[in-house]
Amino acid sequence: MMPPQLPDSIHHLAEAITSSGGRAYLVGGGVRDHWLGRTVKDWDIEVFGLELRALITLLRRLGRVNTVGRSFGVLKWSPRGRSRAEEIDVSIPRRDSKVGPGHRGIAVEGDPDMSVEEAARRRDLTINAMMWDIIGGQLVDPWGGLDDLQSGRLRAVDRDTFLEDPLRALRVVQFAARLGFETDPELLELCRTAALGELPAERIQGEWGKLLLKALRPSRGFAVARQTRILERVFPEAAALDADQVLDQLAAGHRDEAGGEGRRWALMLAGWLHRASAEGIEQTLDRLWMHSVQGYPVRARVLGAVATWGTPLQTDAQIRHASVHAELRLVIPLRSVILGEDPAELRARVEALGVLESKPAALLLGRHLGPLGVPPGPQMGEILRAVYEQQLDGTVHTLEGAEAAAREIWSALSSTD
Repeated sequence: MMPPQLPDSIHHLAEAITSSGGRAYLVGGGVRDHWLGRTVKDWDIEVFGLELRALITLLRRLGRVNTVGRSFGVLKWSPRGRSRAEEIDVSIPRRDSKVGPGHRGIAVEGDPDMSVEEAARRRDLTINAMMWDIIGGQLVDPWGGLDDLQSGRLRAVDRDTFLEDPLRALRVVQFAARLGFETDPELLELCRTAALGELPAERIQGEWGKLLLKALRPSRGFAVARQTRILERVFPEAAALDADQVLDQLAAGHRDEAGGEGRRWALMLAGWLHRASAEGIEQTLDRLWMHSVQGYPVRARVLGAVATWGTPLQTDAQIRHASVHAELRLVIPLRSVILGEDPAELRARVEALGVLESKPAALLLGRHLGPLGVPPGPQMGEILRAVYEQQLDGTVHTLEGAEAAAREIWSALSSTD
């Protein structure tokens, strides 16, 4: 394997760190992904031998520094002339110690004099504990991560440090799915004993999102989650569901075509929960703190898709009615993998009716009823709903037809008063 091809800015930074008496290493997922032969989008740098204050001063000479993560020993640095979108995480080694319940009960203390081996020991998995010495040009792998990477094995670096953060159990689940690796028996046992009740929903969402949105075979992660009782402890309402094949098919053929992140979330959640009750869905989404993503109403779309995927969609009227309750762009792939329908054929019909992402716009509005003598109030709403139903049924096609239907309904209502 060739050494990592690094931007000049990272080499310049490493040289400056070395000149100041420190040592710079690439760490984390970037090193792992490089040795897997995958494209690396983000590099993280860990700096040994420099106090945080001195590191901040050095980084400011070379670019812009965001110190929002300073209390955790993590800085975000963008080289001079680059945008914030190109920020690189630069950190110093740290010691975490459990001082109370939950992730807030972890005390963090930076330790720039920590050895490379000790810093690597505090990582979760051996494959994430490899480092690349930027100036020395060599891999530093004190815990056998490269061997595990080549063997396709997930293994904990250290039993005690692994359990300091129970979120690591969920990381094992998503890595098992994303990498397709086998999970070491001792690691499975560690995941069984992790104190998952301490985890806030937002952190659970982050790891479950990597499982659902990034893995080619989510079923591998769900298998580990069952083996370790993670499913029944974190998502008890969904623990008995078996949607592995549905999720794998959605991930392979439909997820990336769904659109933005929010819609991909909705599609995969609907696939996972397609046999769940509305109450079970609500409770599971609560455990993920899932409401909307980037303005997209994930929760509402999941509930609508699950309630609608199994309804008949043979006629134009049925399709229009379904579009009122669900986004059919989500329903189409669900029906494809669950019912075996041809998605192209159904999508063509849905698009022809103009209801792929939203229901038909109502032809008749309240302002159209004033000239007919209909006063504002409950009867106006009743007429609007009745005419819209006729529009969905296909018996009303134009505003003129809608007004005629409204006159007829208003006449009938008036005669009964």
